Amino acid sequence: MKIIALSVRPGILERIKAVAPEAQVVPCSTKEELEANIGDADVLVGWGNIMTPQLLTQARKLSWIHVFMAGVDSLVSPELSATPAVLTNSRGVHAIPIGEHVTAMMLAFERGLPTLLRQQLEHRWNRLKLRELNGGTLGLVGYGGLGHEIAWRAQALGMKVIAVRKNPKPGDEVETWPLERLTDLFATADHIVACIPLTKESRHLIGERQFQAMKPDAYFYNVGRGPVVDEAALIAALREKRLAGAGLDVFEDEPLPADSPLWDMPNVIVSPHNSPSTPRQDERVAALFLENLRRYRAGEPLLNVVDKTAGY
Repeated sequence: MKIIALSVRPGILERIKAVAPEAQVVPCSTKEELEANIGDADVLVGWGNIMTPQLLTQARKLSWIHVFMAGVDSLVSPELSATPAVLTNSRGVHAIPIGEHVTAMMLAFERGLPTLLRQQLEHRWNRLKLRELNGGTLGLVGYGGLGHEIAWRAQALGMKVIAVRKNPKPGDEVETWPLERLTDLFATADHIVACIPLTKESRHLIGERQFQAMKPDAYFYNVGRGPVVDEAALIAALREKRLAGAGLDVFEDEPLPADSPLWDMPNVIVSPHNSPSTPRQDERVAALFLENLRRYRAGEPLLNVVDKTAGY
C-alpha cells in the first residue's frame, strides 16, 4: 500500500507508519512531488486542495482520499464524482475551537469589548450600555457537528437556540426549522451564526433579503464558508445599520483584500480564517485519520464519508 502524505507534519508521518508498518509512506510538499508519485498511490491524505481533476486522471490505483479540513468545496468536480476513490473529511474535528471562537465574539459584542479596547487605547473613561447573552435567542444556519458545539455553549449561557437545517429532526436537542424558514430565523434571533458547508445550493444562501429582516440590534457571524454569504449585501447592511455588527472568520476572497471596507468597520470583528487554530488541532486531525486508516486496512466502513456529488 502506498500512502501519499501532502504537507503532513513529521510527527503525524511517524504515527501513520506505526499504524500501517507495511505501507510505503511518501511525504510530498509540492505539486511536482505529488504528480511524480500519484500514479500508483492507494491513499492520499493532507491539507488543502490536494486533488485536481488533472491529477485524478493520473491516479490509476487511488481508492481513498482524506482531507484534514471539513470543507471539500475546492475538491468537488465531475472527475472526483466519477472516480471510485472514497472521499473522507475532518468534519467535527475543528468544532470545539470554532465553538469557543463564536462564543467569544458574541460575548465581545454584548459586553462592548471592541469599543472598550478602543477607549483604552485612547485613555477615555466612558461607561457603555452593555447587554448580556442570557435570555437572548441564537439562530444557527446549519446544525451539524459545529452547530451542536455552538448550541450547547449558548444554552449554558442561558440562550434559546433555533436552527434551520435541510432536514429537521424531531429528536434534535434544539428547536429546528426547515431551510425554507431561513428569513424567519434572521427576523427572530439576536445572534445568527452561519455554519454550513459550501455547495451549489448554499452559495449566497444568505443575502440582502435575510439582512433586511434582521433586528437592528442583532449580530451576524460566519464561521462556515465565505461564499455562503453575499458579502456585498452584508457590507451594505452594515453601512445602513440594518444590523448591529458582524463577527467574520471566513470571506468570499481569502486573504481578505486590503481594500475591503470590512477591515475598518468599528462594528466588525475580522479574524483571518483562524477560528479552528489550537495547539490540539494536529492531535485531533491525526486521531481521526489514524482511526480511519485502521478501518481501511481492516476493511471496515470509514468515518466522515463525503457525498462527492452533494459536496458534504
